[in-house]
Parts: sequence; structure tokens; C-alpha cells
Amino acid sequence: MTESSRSPMPGPASPAAAAPSATVSVVIPCYRQAEYLTEAVESVIGQTYRDWEIVIVDDGSPDETAPVAEGLIARHPGHRIRLLRQANAGLAAARNAGIAASGGRYILPLDADDILLPEMLARTTGLLEAEPGVAIAYTDQRQFGAVSRIVRTADWDPDLQRRRNLFAATALFRREIWEAVGGYDPAMRQGYEDWDFWIGAAERGFVGRRIPEALFGYRIKASSMHVTARAGHRDLVDQIRAKHAAWYASSWRRWWRWPFRVWRRLRHVVGTALSPAER
Repeated sequence: MTESSRSPMPGPASPAAAAPSATVSVVIPCYRQAEYLTEAVESVIGQTYRDWEIVIVDDGSPDETAPVAEGLIARHPGHRIRLLRQANAGLAAARNAGIAASGGRYILPLDADDILLPEMLARTTGLLEAEPGVAIAYTDQRQFGAVSRIVRTADWDPDLQRRRNLFAATALFRREIWEAVGGYDPAMRQGYEDWDFWIGAAERGFVGRRIPEALFGYRIKASSMHVTARAGHRDLVDQIRAKHAAWYASSWRRWWRWPFRVWRRLRHVVGTALSPAER
């Protein structure tokens, strides 16, 4: 893996040691998305919240990802933007590499074809700063490209998260989650690596909170990793359930006990209402 930046780092120092760490690290993996990369990076530069760094990860992309990233670094010397280059390893591995090279205590993954609206970092960082018990801050999304609409995400619910992914990968989370979960799973190369990661967070007791504003732009295209993942939905769900089997089993046990608890409660209520002769 190699790194490009405005100024080469001295000696073997880690990337995070080259300068004081930003509060937020925005990690942008890029594979065959060079045409969109400038828009993604400039959406971060346009944030009202300023204490951030960007780590672009060229995941062995055969297009112009590296030259585009280097051009962005050169055009914005006043911002902390770096480029990592690696052999193609998949989205999960590229995110892990970017996070490992970053220094922020909060992490925000951003796909190279998506964008942030100007208040995204201000609102999500503000929530995590104000609420120590919340570890993930996510928002509604504005879909653009092939469609144009606002999508309201669901409120945080671990039981519902078992059954479907409640929100996209682009959410701000505390670095401790990535460390506790062990990062994104590189085995999830066909997709749903974000769902798997959020399940890992919920499994370990981390809590998320929805901000009911569309502050993240999700590009809809005819061909994308999401489209590929939907085609293999059943296999990917089986993979997630096998990996988190104990957590799913604990959920089913609670659901199976629930009807019996209701039945016992109803029997007690009915029995109390009846006279001794009617019982």
C-alpha cells in the first residue's frame, strides 16, 4: 500500500502522526468511480463543520482514480486530504485500510459516487458530542441520479436491524465501534458489508440515533454494488445470519416466549374478572 499527499511524511511515522488528528475522518474508497470522485470530495470540502480529514483509498482501480485524487490534493492544499493506493481487495477491505490510516475519533464512510449535504458533519458530530451514550449518528437520505426523492430511514431498533438494514453505510460513528467489531468483513465482497457491520455494533450493545433530515446524497444508477447485492440477497442474508447466529437465536427465543406471556396475562385478567362460580 502506498500513500500520496501534499507533503511526504517523514520516516516510518503513521499517517495519523503527520499532523494533529482531525475530529472526523471521512473515508472514501474508490474503485471504477473516478468520474464521481471530485463531487464526493468537494461535498466534504463544502461542509459547514471544518475539523475533518479525507482519506481516499484507491482500491486497485483501473480508471483514473489516482490522478483525480492527486489533482484534488493539489488543488486543495489547505485541507487534510490523503490518498492510499492498494491492490484490489474489495470495498470492506478498502474501508478498513482507510480507517486504519486515519486519526479521527469519529469515522464517516462515504462511497465515491455519493455526496454529503453541507450540514451532514455538523449535525452528526453535534449529536455524538452531546450524547455520549449514542455511538452512531445517521440521517435520512436524498436519492439522486436515476431518481429524485427523499427516503426516510427507520429509527434505531436492533430487532428490526436483524431483519433489514435500517440505514446506509454513510453514518458517523465512534472509532470504538470499528475496533470492537473488528472492522468491515472482507468476506462480504458481494455487498451488505455495511449491514453486517451495523449488526456487529448492535450485537455489542452500541446504540444509534436517527437525525430526521436528508443530509446524505445517495446516487441511484442502473448498475452498482447495491444492485448486485440485491440479486444475491438470499445468499448474503444467510451469510450474515450464520455469522451472527447466537444473536439471531436470542431474538427468536424472545419472540417465541412473547405469545405465552400474553396468554398467561390474559388468563390472569379473565380469571380475576370472573366470579368464583363462573371459573
